[in-house]
Amino acid sequence: MEITGLVLWTLDNTLSVKFYKKLGFDVVETSDRHSVVQLGTYKIFLVSSRDEDEFGSDSLASSKGKGMYIYVHSTSVDALYDRFIENGIIPHTKPRDWDWGNREFIVKDPDGYKLCFWTKSS
Repeated sequence: MEITGLVLWTLDNTLSVKFYKKLGFDVVETSDRHSVVQLGTYKIFLVSSRDEDEFGSDSLASSKGKGMYIYVHSTSVDALYDRFIENGIIPHTKPRDWDWGNREFIVKDPDGYKLCFWTKSS
């Protein structure tokens, strides 16, 4: 088995695609209802919120991604942080060294999903 991707419910698919593209993801496909962005071999499926019975309770939930972080490795967290600021992306936290040996910072996407950019501390 292999985990290859993740589905995220979005309120504005177009806004989400622009955001992930600014982060450096490639846009693999896009439409009004869903898009696929990719970083390396990992895909994130951005699906517009839907109110059908099968999907409504998940897609319309108010606290999206609560307790979940998408971890993205970087060779230089500080350089990446600076690049995001230059591109108009305002990270949720500043780079910080943690006891578990990582240097990390968090970015929230337009729907509140959290991406943690990390590298091993020096």
